[in-house]
Amino acid sequence: MSSDLFFIGIDGGGTKCRARLEDVDGNVLGEGVSGPANIMRDSDLAKASIVDAINIAISNAGNANTFEQISLSQCVVGAGLAGANIESAKQQFEQWQHPFHSLHVLSDLHAACVGAHNGNPGAAIIIGTGSSGTMWQDESFQDVGGHGFPIGDKASGAWLGLKAVQHTLLCLDELEEKDELAAEVCNALQSSCTQEIVAKCAEFNTHHYAALVERMLPLLYTKQNKVTALFEEGAVYIARMAKRLLANHNHCLAMIGGLSNVYSAYFSESIKARLVPCKATPQQGAIYHAKAAFNHKEGEK
Repeated sequence: MSSDLFFIGIDGGGTKCRARLEDVDGNVLGEGVSGPANIMRDSDLAKASIVDAINIAISNAGNANTFEQISLSQCVVGAGLAGANIESAKQQFEQWQHPFHSLHVLSDLHAACVGAHNGNPGAAIIIGTGSSGTMWQDESFQDVGGHGFPIGDKASGAWLGLKAVQHTLLCLDELEEKDELAAEVCNALQSSCTQEIVAKCAEFNTHHYAALVERMLPLLYTKQNKVTALFEEGAVYIARMAKRLLANHNHCLAMIGGLSNVYSAYFSESIKARLVPCKATPQQGAIYHAKAAFNHKEGEK
């Protein structure tokens, strides 16, 4: 393998895009973070976020003089992207005339699962801005959920934020009793006018709703009734997903994402007994995929 090549692993979600830059020997050279990279919701924004995150990673590697001249055309990119589980979105994205040496796309969920278990069989649930689960065994993935917001992604940050806004509108219409959650949402949106809130939310994407979760977590820890009920509803869904993924085999489950620790606390002892920490990051899982795809293509020459 040419020493002039570099490998990039992308973890592109509904809120952030993370890039990891490695040399051919697997040494990490730099990392970068940029904006959302969900190819179902905004393919052009995802492309811009990917390039931005990679350029930041390269510029961080540039702190060492040896790596100052890395170009995008030297980069073999493995991109784990939200929305890539939808085949039509993946196929359209792969038409991109990208500036890289090569681009190998998989879903963010699959990249996370590969990284979590170092390519070995196992299950993974991502619960952050969105929610989805998968099981990797017999050289194939079996997915659960991941249908996208708002029709799917139950228990996710986006789902929780949307539920909080809906509750707030009911409170402002005096159809439910005003409470601390409604007050927090009004503060976050800087309005207690239903028309203004509706107008603001018309421009919202998943990460806007998910941003409200940081207002909800303190209320969860003080056992505010509505927030507690929402998280309990979400926990039931994630537990059902975990049971589905762990059925009929003895492999383990990795929980990934900003809400993973919150929901793991609700699991039964039998599920908790099969939880394992991630062995590697989603970015490393994407690099694993990129190297496998690259080596396979090279072997065909």
